[in-house]
Amino acid sequence: MFVATMSAAQPVAEPNAGATLAVAKSTAVAPGKKQVFALISAVGDQFTYVKLRQQVGSNIIDNNFRKVMKAPDNGLNLAVLKGMDTAIAAANPDSERVFLSLNPVELEGVLPQNREAVAIGKLISVIEKMPERQNWDKIVIAVPNFLMSERDGMGPKLQGFGLYVQPLVSGSFSGVGGDNNTEVLGNDIDRGTDSDTGTPNGKRSRSKQYVAPFAYMVVYILDAKTLKVLEKNARYDYSKLSDPESTALNIENAMTPEFISARMTRLIERSAAAALGVTDSGGSVVIGDIKRAPTPPAPAPNTPPVLK
Repeated sequence: MFVATMSAAQPVAEPNAGATLAVAKSTAVAPGKKQVFALISAVGDQFTYVKLRQQVGSNIIDNNFRKVMKAPDNGLNLAVLKGMDTAIAAANPDSERVFLSLNPVELEGVLPQNREAVAIGKLISVIEKMPERQNWDKIVIAVPNFLMSERDGMGPKLQGFGLYVQPLVSGSFSGVGGDNNTEVLGNDIDRGTDSDTGTPNGKRSRSKQYVAPFAYMVVYILDAKTLKVLEKNARYDYSKLSDPESTALNIENAMTPEFISARMTRLIERSAAAALGVTDSGGSVVIGDIKRAPTPPAPAPNTPPVLK
């Protein structure tokens, strides 16, 4: 059910066939008594592409084309773990972190609106049987979030991670205003208007057309001994991107795939860190750009312990 990771950036070898869980601890641990955090990403591997269609005299509530793809190499979970590790390490520099991710196959076939509950249920059923948690202080879990309604110019029925495309020059915006859990992280626009966008050169622009990576997730913090939920924080983060200097007729061709992919990864990491930045466990964190960490040491040749 789980895949262990040595850090948020480097996966460990897959558990042996039939294994339920493999555990590996962070290689950078300060001496002495430390708090131990188990960081678990259960966001799956679904990446959703959503594009608003041209609407002419239609009463269709959801006028969006949707396509669900799989993100390779456990990439979504690793980006989330990196962001959570950044927040916990900044607020608790002497802590020890254990990194785990839910195998994406556990969420296959689950409806978007049910993925959060299913992920939490599967995790709790396994964690409560783990003797290791008696050595942990807190468990931090990230699961995908689902939002039925449109907000801030983003389409309805968005879940987890993906890309929303608004290609219409005269598109209407009926999203509600921002709240304490909503930030435009990717282009550093704090609760901007529906048409505020970021550009490849890092400047602010205004455009009714944009490509918007989004990261919708919920972070739970549990007491490791009792599994009582101590805190819960929902995030609806996005980064609207456009390039006013591009001559491309299609907004999707105005920016390179590499640029959009990099902004997607950056958004996920910052969103995961921000989700913890407003909690007691990560309360001292001020979210800025997450710097690329040095390549961690290669894991020891021995295989991490496998719990069956």
